[in-house]
This record gives sequence, C-alpha cells and structure tokens, in this order.
Amino acid sequence: MKYTTKNRLPCEVVFHPDWWSHHAGIVFNEDYFFDPETRVAAEQRHRQVLFDKFGSLGLGEENAEKKPVIGPVHIAAGFVVSALLGCKIRFNDNGPPEVLPRAMSDDEVMALDVPDVTNTYPMNKLLPLMDELEAKYGYVEGDVDWNGLLNTALDLRGQNFMMDYYTNPDLVKHLLDVIYETTLETVNLIRKRTGTSSTAVNRIVGVVDPTINLHSNCSVTMISKDTYDEFHLPYELKLADQLRPYGIHHCGNDMHKVAESYAKSDPVLLDVGWGSNIAFCREKLPNSILSLRMDPVQMNTWTPDEVQRQVSRCIEAGGSLDQIAVCCINMDKNVPEENVFKLFETVEKYRN
Repeated sequence: MKYTTKNRLPCEVVFHPDWWSHHAGIVFNEDYFFDPETRVAAEQRHRQVLFDKFGSLGLGEENAEKKPVIGPVHIAAGFVVSALLGCKIRFNDNGPPEVLPRAMSDDEVMALDVPDVTNTYPMNKLLPLMDELEAKYGYVEGDVDWNGLLNTALDLRGQNFMMDYYTNPDLVKHLLDVIYETTLETVNLIRKRTGTSSTAVNRIVGVVDPTINLHSNCSVTMISKDTYDEFHLPYELKLADQLRPYGIHHCGNDMHKVAESYAKSDPVLLDVGWGSNIAFCREKLPNSILSLRMDPVQMNTWTPDEVQRQVSRCIEAGGSLDQIAVCCINMDKNVPEENVFKLFETVEKYRN
C-alpha cells in the first residue's frame, strides 16, 4: 500500500530544552514531567511562545489555553522504558532528562524480567497524572518518547552489548525479549488513554498522522546490517504487527544501510537522518512517507541561502511531494530565527 500525507509537504520543528530555557524560562525538572499544574502550565507556555515567535508559520497557539497534555511533546526526551527497567534518571533544568546507564552484569541481565509497569517508576507517576488531568478536564492528550529496543539495551547493558552479539547471543535475545514486552505494554497503556503514542518522539507524527507509532532506531547506526537483520528485525516486525500504523525513527546518517530491511515492516513513516542517501531510501521504500531531517547543528551556521539549498536538495531527492515531510529536531538557543523562517519558506515554495 502506498502511503501519502494528508496535507502536502508537512513541516515541523522541535527545539532543544536550552532554547526553551533561554527564550521561555521553562525549567525541565521532574515536576515538568509529572506534576499536574506544572505540566499544564509548561505546555501552555510552549504553545504561546511558539506562536509569539513563529505564529506566521502556523506554529503555536494564539492566546494559548490550558490543555491536559501528559508528555513532553515539545522536546525530545526518551527515558521512560529505560527507567522502568531500572536506570536512574537525572533531571536537568535546561536540558533533557539524562539516563544513567546500569552497566548490568551477565547475571543481572539474565535475571531481568518485565516489571509491573503500572506500579513502577515512572509509570507510577505518569498514570496518576493522567487520572488527575482527566478528572479535571474530561480528557487527556499527548504521550511520551518510548525510545527503542537497541537504545534501551545500551542503556541497560552498556558497551558490552556490542560484544554480546558475538559472544552471548542468548543474553541478547533475553534482554530484547524483556525490552520488547515492556515497551509494548507501555505504549499500549498510553495510547489507550490518549489515542497517540509518538507525538513526543517527533512532532511530525502529529502533522502526518497522530496515530502512527514511531519506533526509535537512533543506535542502529552503530551496528552492521547483518547484525540488525539477525537480532533486531524480528522484534521490529513483531512491533509493527502490534502497533499499526507503524513508523521508524532513524536519525543516523546511514538509513540507506538498512532501508531494504526497514521496508519489510511496511512502515507508514520513516524519519530519515541527515546525511542518509535519500534517493536510495526512496528506491527501497517506494510506499512510505519519508520525513527528511535537517541537521540542527548546521542550522546554527548555515546562511539562509544555504538553508534553502539544503532543504531543496533533500526534497528533490525524496520523490513524490505527497510522500515527503520535512523536520528539524533539537535546534538549540543559538539557531538564527531567520533560518527557521527560511526552512518553512522553502517548503512552502515546493507546496505551491
């Protein structure tokens, strides 16, 4: 089946917490994520500041109202599944939560089991937050970044996981079994309540189709295609079957390496990392929507003309304009605002 966007060439941006700290005074402590009043006030502030700065681009909300949004849908912050499986979390006032790796031993990994998700941190704080907001507002919306199987495995096992593929494949399978089951239960708990699971993974999901379930493969750039196919693809095919419509987030510069493998899960949407061979990805994924990611670091130093050239290059490599989205994620406080305007201006020219 060929998937197309509802609106031609959707575009979205996400700013790093230090941008929000600098421009909006938002503090990203634990209350930001789990205290009901702080959560609602912060999301209201997000939408108002976006409108004040970029309202002409269609961002934000004029006279933003209070809404019961449960997750950090305006920043990138994937820590929930890792925390459920025992990682400690360090919160930062002007940065995303930091997952402190467990560096689990062989015995600790083999003893690991799926936790009682509803009664384990942080879901034991998120679920009461949802209850309180729903009781007050009559509904809840939003979700949390559920990270990804390999990302979480590295949080738990550390660099030894890279050797485990060759020296202890049974350990790899057991750890991925536990992460898969924990992830699936977490995602289903949230989307059952709010109707979405991945607007906090990448806001482009909310623009393309809010019901898409986007699995994060940030760390797949660290392993070979053969290793991915042998150990990870089977789990992702199961995820895809359980979480339709399914999508994949690949922020690395080499999505072309696994594009053919990704096609096997029939993804609706793929986040294509900056530097990937877009034309090759389109060839291998003719039916999927490609979300073309601009480089947030380069956005700090490009001139507006360079922004236009790079956005144009990516769009022209992506094929049908009905199967392309454009995004830039994690721009920090140093990004020139004129570059954000130029990004949207360039996309608008192609729409027309």
